[in-house]
Amino acid sequence: MWGHRKQWQFLRKSVQLEKTSHAYLFSGKKLLGKKEIAQEFARLLNCQSEDFDEKPCRKCSSCREMEKSCHPDFLLIENTDKIEETEINLIRHLGNWLSLKPGLGKFKVAIIDQFQTFSLAAQSALLKTLEEPRGQTVLILISDYPELLVLTIISRLQEIKFNPLSSQEIVDLLLAAGADESLTDRISHLSSGKPLKARRLLNPDDLKKEEERIKRFAGMLNQDLVFWFHEIEVLTKESDALPENLEVWLDFIRLLFLVKMGVVKKGNLDQNQQKLFGKAESIPASKLKSLLFSLDKTNYLLSRSNVNPRLAIENSILELF
Repeated sequence: MWGHRKQWQFLRKSVQLEKTSHAYLFSGKKLLGKKEIAQEFARLLNCQSEDFDEKPCRKCSSCREMEKSCHPDFLLIENTDKIEETEINLIRHLGNWLSLKPGLGKFKVAIIDQFQTFSLAAQSALLKTLEEPRGQTVLILISDYPELLVLTIISRLQEIKFNPLSSQEIVDLLLAAGADESLTDRISHLSSGKPLKARRLLNPDDLKKEEERIKRFAGMLNQDLVFWFHEIEVLTKESDALPENLEVWLDFIRLLFLVKMGVVKKGNLDQNQQKLFGKAESIPASKLKSLLFSLDKTNYLLSRSNVNPRLAIENSILELF
């Protein structure tokens, strides 16, 4: 349930023709399913089925070990500590691991999720591995912000770009997942083309929370600066919910901007969404665009550094005034 048929078919064809790259970069915004497709690619590379059309079969010993998250030839690295010394040790361990011969599958496959969060020193440490590919190995780097990677690393990767899905693609995925047809258009617009978000919104509680956050944000758009600063103060005290709230803001502004530009027809939105958008119709598209870029940068900085959340968000909101 991830979509991205074009990218998936390209990857399948490269395996079928035995023309896989030794290193890939899966790039695109969060919640698009990049990591999930990377894991599916790993299953495909090592699936033992004799019929290629059935791969990944999920029945062979390799596929079963992947499902149990204990495949000896698969490694997933997720940077949780964000400590430079730990990151460098992870990269060194990766190099040693890739130097070993595959045990169960045909390839040693490693995925590094959110590689842009690794320090420059850790990124540089990976260069040796990229410059000296060993045997049957495939390395996949995943990044929401590829522009923050070292250029010498990007030049050694085959980049696969992931973009938000169309509304119809999201609707098709939701219907395939057994969603109520009456909810598909509603969820599709709220998901902003992100299949992982669309799947999450199939949960009635998550859908309700999402719409409550949007309603709260839409009510703020035409308020004065004093009101904004008070709301931001309240928001930043809810530290656990801050990332989700910012994602809601970004998705709502993005959809509002697309409506303004005529890319999304207002008539295609449901009644509640049209009512919410009506509150923000007076905001010029140029200001929405500036706010979108500024908030996106702030959202990244908050996940990457120790920047003051309140000051960073206040600085972004000034784009409206």
